[in-house]
Amino acid sequence: MTVSLTNAPGTIVPGGHVTLFFEVKSSSSLPDSLREDIELPNQWRLLSQRRPVRSAADQAVRYFYVLATPAECAPGEYQVAFRVRAGAQQVAAKAQVTIRQIRSLGLFLVEKPEYIREGDTLRLTYLIRNTGNHTEHFFLKTEQGKVENAADSLTLEPGAGTNVTVAQVIPATGNNAWQASSNLTLVMTGDAEPVYSVTSIPVFSSKSTKIDRYFRFPVEVGGAHLSYRYGGKHVSAYQYQATGRGFVDQKDRHYIDFTLRGPNQFVFPAVGTYDQYSLNYSYRKRLHISAGDYVLQLNNLMEFGRFGRGLRIEQQLSKVAYTAFYQRARFFMNQRDAFGGKFLIKIKETSDVGLHYASKNVVFQNRRFWSHMAGLAGHIHSKELNVETELSAGQAVGKTDYGAFLRLQVTKKWLSLTSNVIYAGKHFYGFYNNSRLFNNNIGFNITRKITIGIGNNFSDVNPSLDANLYSVSPKDRSYTAYASYQPDQRNRFFLFYATVERKDRQTPAEFHYSENFSNFSYNLTSKKFTVFYQGRYGYSKNHLAVDNNGLNESISNLVQPAVRLFPWAWLGGYFEHQHTSKFSSSGVVENLFFYGGNARINVKRNLYANVLYRNNYAPDELYMRRSFVDASVVLDLQRHMFSLSGGRSHIPNLTSTDQNTLFFNLRYTLRLNVPLGKKKNIGTVRGRLTGAGYRKQGNLIQLGSHKFMTDSTGLFSFEGVAPDRYYLSITQPGADNEGVVPAIKMPMLLDVRPDSLQTIEIPLTRTGNVTGRIEFSKGKQNGVASALAEKPVVLIKLTGDGGSHLTELNGKGEFSFREMQPGKWAISVFIPGGEDRFVVEDSQRELMLETDKTLDLLFTIRPNEKRIHFSGKSFEVSVKK
Repeated sequence: MTVSLTNAPGTIVPGGHVTLFFEVKSSSSLPDSLREDIELPNQWRLLSQRRPVRSAADQAVRYFYVLATPAECAPGEYQVAFRVRAGAQQVAAKAQVTIRQIRSLGLFLVEKPEYIREGDTLRLTYLIRNTGNHTEHFFLKTEQGKVENAADSLTLEPGAGTNVTVAQVIPATGNNAWQASSNLTLVMTGDAEPVYSVTSIPVFSSKSTKIDRYFRFPVEVGGAHLSYRYGGKHVSAYQYQATGRGFVDQKDRHYIDFTLRGPNQFVFPAVGTYDQYSLNYSYRKRLHISAGDYVLQLNNLMEFGRFGRGLRIEQQLSKVAYTAFYQRARFFMNQRDAFGGKFLIKIKETSDVGLHYASKNVVFQNRRFWSHMAGLAGHIHSKELNVETELSAGQAVGKTDYGAFLRLQVTKKWLSLTSNVIYAGKHFYGFYNNSRLFNNNIGFNITRKITIGIGNNFSDVNPSLDANLYSVSPKDRSYTAYASYQPDQRNRFFLFYATVERKDRQTPAEFHYSENFSNFSYNLTSKKFTVFYQGRYGYSKNHLAVDNNGLNESISNLVQPAVRLFPWAWLGGYFEHQHTSKFSSSGVVENLFFYGGNARINVKRNLYANVLYRNNYAPDELYMRRSFVDASVVLDLQRHMFSLSGGRSHIPNLTSTDQNTLFFNLRYTLRLNVPLGKKKNIGTVRGRLTGAGYRKQGNLIQLGSHKFMTDSTGLFSFEGVAPDRYYLSITQPGADNEGVVPAIKMPMLLDVRPDSLQTIEIPLTRTGNVTGRIEFSKGKQNGVASALAEKPVVLIKLTGDGGSHLTELNGKGEFSFREMQPGKWAISVFIPGGEDRFVVEDSQRELMLETDKTLDLLFTIRPNEKRIHFSGKSFEVSVKK
């Protein structure tokens, strides 16, 4: 006698059911004393079984079982044993049933306010429920505010749940009404998709301001005193300054931005205090005119950034755009006058092509000549692809040469690719001259946390940067292979191996070395502490050292910690040690120590202070302006602002041998709102509270930033309101109006139109209540009699004009919604993660809630029973290939 499993049960979900067929065979007739039993895993249930109808001559019979698995059944392999006995003989068969791993976290918004004021703390309560069968370890992340009374990481067993609150302080924006968003992300371990929820809440201003009947233009005026020393000389001077930006008409068509700063009393523009006279004008954001001093950026090859004096006109039409300019460079002595422009054709919203032209009066190697350039450029920008390319030809001193530029960026879920190419010939005199740049990087996202990649950089460029940028470009050749691991939002590990050669362009050269090294870095970011560590080990060769053909060991360690001492104060440090010979002119291994610190203070958004100190920099870091000491303090008193700054800096590319520039700057600014005329087309909003039996006096009505307290009859009025979109809200006094709410949805979104009078009514009404309970019933089939031994999690949602509300059952299986606005509501009952296992009878209902009345509801939940029907017919099944 033998027994076997005749079907493959496969993989099933927890809470599901599995059907098993066992066949018993014998070479002769089966004995009459045949007895069977089945052994189930813990908490599994037998839903249904069928024993065969036997005859005396049967040599084979088949048994049928339907088994139910627990809803919280852990994933894995489970055995079901089936045994048959006949006298002393016993045979058995085992069935392997695989329970699938279900990873599911439910995120539900439980409590939120209908609106909030500026300056208040917005708190939203979320319910997190593990609706899967796997113990989940996850991290909480919010991009606004913080998660209160909860650790950054949580662990939930299957079926367990917890409430968390996300809190954020709503800042003041100056707007009448706007939307604030609160979000919460559950970042699960492994490759599981994060769970995300975002909610928008109406916000209105809480400032009590008078209605200004004048249309104003914001202007800032002030003066500054600057004192600095470099090259053994001391310079001290005073400046005036006036700036303003804003619309000059009430229809927001004409926009002006101007800067007046002078006189020019400085040898170099070290701290942005050079004289400047700029005027920028825009019409309907389509026409732009810049006159006076402005920064010109035509394209990447011909002109990427030049500060000078002249005129520029730009206009954007539906399908085309053009730019025309004239400029005389101010801070770059190798360039004089320049003129040109470009013409763009928009192919789609994400792509365009253009023709560019520029002519420059260039001074190069004591020769002065004109460089004429023309080129073709194209741009494609989409979510996954960004391409920017240029081809240019230049003619100067009777010779023609060319330039090319390419920037390619590809971003996919598993791949990131960047490539930058710059070429400029020896006789191409644009922004680059005699330059080569090949920079490529490709990264593969193995998982959400692991990235590997390779990259290379070949840089031999000669950019004609402005003198106020203070930067040179050392020659660089490098090849890199890297791996990045980021287990969570707070920790990041980075490992790479590189071969590098760098050479200083300045004369005399401060460095020229080649090295190969391994680099390990770690970055920790938390709310009160951050630290960055970088360690390198390898070998370097100093090419400046005479008769030095060998490699020397090169080691470096760098630590940058920062701690938040108070909510308004950060203190950080910088500590680095290098054991290397790559900066020694004689090739001797040196121990170099670099250290420093910084502090940041921000007190109530009125007082800002920053302090930086560095004892020194490595020579290959001094190819741009570097601060050894930099301190600044800003006191912002709304209308009056005082700023004090000073420091000591290294400035490359200067002929002075003394590169340590000391400077001190004291500045005062007065903010003015210059009236340009009385506001036109302003509107008026008037209204009253209606209803009887309630207190109407002392209710606070707020329209944007304007407030009004109702009188004894409930009247309120806002005169001279600028046309805009506002939220109108009501704040009622405490205990006097308990159980009384507006009969319409508040806050009310209101459009104030020019030269209009709007009259509104806010009816008040008493509230009603909704209560109820859930009744759990057993199934009608015998096999599911215990299906509700463990009650599921039940959520109840109430939705209507008064908002949306969500609640859970209490320990007695009851729920309630108190002080609800009378009217039509919809109530629904659902079981997160268990919709296929349970049935809620009449789960969605329409309600009509009346004042001072309580609706009592009853919902019934039963197991979702599946019936199996047997047929007495025989079927023959064949498969044709």
